[in-house]
Order: sequence, then structure tokens, then C-alpha cells
Amino acid sequence: MTRSYPSELTINLSQGLRLRQANPTDAQTITAWLGQEQVHRWWGGAPVTLEEVRAKYTGARLPGVVVYVIETAAAPVGLIQAWQEGDRCGLDMFIAADMQGRGVGPVVARALAEELTIRGWRDLVVDPAVDNVGAVRAWQRAGFMPTGEHGLDEGHVTELMIFTTVTTY
Repeated sequence: MTRSYPSELTINLSQGLRLRQANPTDAQTITAWLGQEQVHRWWGGAPVTLEEVRAKYTGARLPGVVVYVIETAAAPVGLIQAWQEGDRCGLDMFIAADMQGRGVGPVVARALAEELTIRGWRDLVVDPAVDNVGAVRAWQRAGFMPTGEHGLDEGHVTELMIFTTVTTY
């Protein structure tokens, strides 16, 4: 079953925070982000080529994986992707090195998780590296809680976390 997803999502009008689907014109920016050690350390372990970015992060894997560019009023600041495979679904995210630690990630992750949950995505998971303490805390602030399950990804022990909170308005 393929679940629906938004093509874009406005999160905070006053800050201009929004998500929009990544497209081929974003490839250079995404490649630059993935060239930053603070990003690729947790996302694949090494810089990624422009060709790989075009193949993976600019819309070529729809509908199984939808990739969003995170934007503030000033500029694009990161990437979040929603994936679905059979009855499993989840999120992956990184924030550009110079924007990390500013609270953008948790706000964006919660907003997208809530929207996807409303659209029928269930048991939405993430799996940050246990030693990426900032990411684990960010996912917790976004409403993801540890399940107690661990895995291994790119040489890092990961913590499986599941989305548990939907805000009602």
C-alpha cells in the first residue's frame, strides 16, 4: 500500500519554515551539505557525489521515498525524507552543519510526522545513531520515543524510535 504525502508543508509562517519536495535543481546544495563532515559522519559516512544525490534525493525514488528540502525564510537548511516499504514507514533527516542546534529539526520532524500520521502512516520510525546524542534528543523533542530495539547502520549502533504524539488543534 502506498500512503499519500504532502507535496509541501508550511510549518511556521513567521519564520518562513516550510518543506517542499526536492527536485533536480537542489542537487548541488544537497551535495554540498553531504560534503560537510558534521553531516556525512552520520549520513553514509562519506561525502556523496552529485550523481548519487540526483539518483537518491531529487525525486527519483517516489512514491517509496519522498525527499523534502527544509527551508527557512532565508535559505534551504536541510533535508528530511519519508520512506515507506511494505507496512513499515519512517523518516530520516539532516540539518546543514551551520544550522544544527537551532531547533529546526524537531519542529520540522514533528510537523511532518503529524501530517503523515493524519494521512494514515502508522508506526512511523526513526533510527538515529546512539552516539549522535544531538539527533537522539532532537527526535525525542519531535515526539519519537525509544523502543528498546537497536540496530547497526554504517558502523553505528542505532536506536529504533517510534512517533507517539499527534497534536490536536
